[in-house]
Amino acid sequence: MAGLCLKQVENSFVKSTDLTIPKGSLFVLVGPSGAGKTSLLRIIAGLAPHQGSIVLEGRELSPLPSHLRGVGYLSQDPFLFPHLSLEANLDLGMTRMGFSKSEKRQRRGELLEMVGISHLAGRDTYTLSGGERQRVALARVLASGPRLLLLDEPFNQLDFRSAAYMASEFKFLQKRLQLTTLMVTHNLAEAKELADSLAVLQDGRLLPQGIDPADGQSFLEIPNLMDCRASRVLEKGLLELNWRGLCLFALDRGMVCHSFKVRPSSILLGKSPPKGPLVNRFQGQVKAVQLNRHTARLELLVQGAELRAEIRRKQWDHDPLNKGDQVQGLIPLESLEPR
Repeated sequence: MAGLCLKQVENSFVKSTDLTIPKGSLFVLVGPSGAGKTSLLRIIAGLAPHQGSIVLEGRELSPLPSHLRGVGYLSQDPFLFPHLSLEANLDLGMTRMGFSKSEKRQRRGELLEMVGISHLAGRDTYTLSGGERQRVALARVLASGPRLLLLDEPFNQLDFRSAAYMASEFKFLQKRLQLTTLMVTHNLAEAKELADSLAVLQDGRLLPQGIDPADGQSFLEIPNLMDCRASRVLEKGLLELNWRGLCLFALDRGMVCHSFKVRPSSILLGKSPPKGPLVNRFQGQVKAVQLNRHTARLELLVQGAELRAEIRRKQWDHDPLNKGDQVQGLIPLESLEPR
């Protein structure tokens, strides 16, 4: 049975999208920043205008206001009210449930136990850690008994160990509740670990869905997209490109193109200049690092734009690249492909 079904859903940020999620499953959408992930969640939650059909367990949601859709939405930021206690924040999730005081008290206890923070009862929210705050936010979303849970990069604000631990616990809770869940993330390793099935969202467009999370090669490398202001053909089958003031060279593949793509694993990185040709070199700064068993994924700031790279974990262990570090990079000319 379909838990959630989208047909030709679109707005100015999301292209026409068809998506079906089985009831009780955890579906993950992966995509880079600006791909339209949050926009799609806001459409489903009733927080953004759209065209098309949204059906949840056989019920059309499009005409309904957000509070009547039976949809819970958890964003990156917990958005807890610091002047309210933990319990008072949870009560906000039960505002329209019509519970009595005793019923609210019982429900609070159930929720705190469900997300593993019963020991925090009575605490003020400003005294909580990032992981604890996110658990409170999750409990508040679950308080209304949603039939669909939307997660917008829910572990993005946590450190690596806390994020991995909470992701594992959430997976167990989701299976226990059999709650249809749509999660979006740019963290590909996280997606592979959590998803029952997944799809890639890029430039507001959904690529073919239903990819098996075990088939990592199908989705683990969403390419960087690079729009070049100008290009010209040189001798010896080369193109000269200008990307944000940086001169790059690519193979001439016999087509006029001003937009190119490069896979993260094709980019060579180091604190000192990588070995290789003298062309297609750049300098950048590390914005974020995601360590996995075999790889290290890095978000770089290069020429004022975000560039994603992936190196072997052994290389990172030997010469760590951490947030804020300056890096030297090389893009092999054969890895720049027309988009």
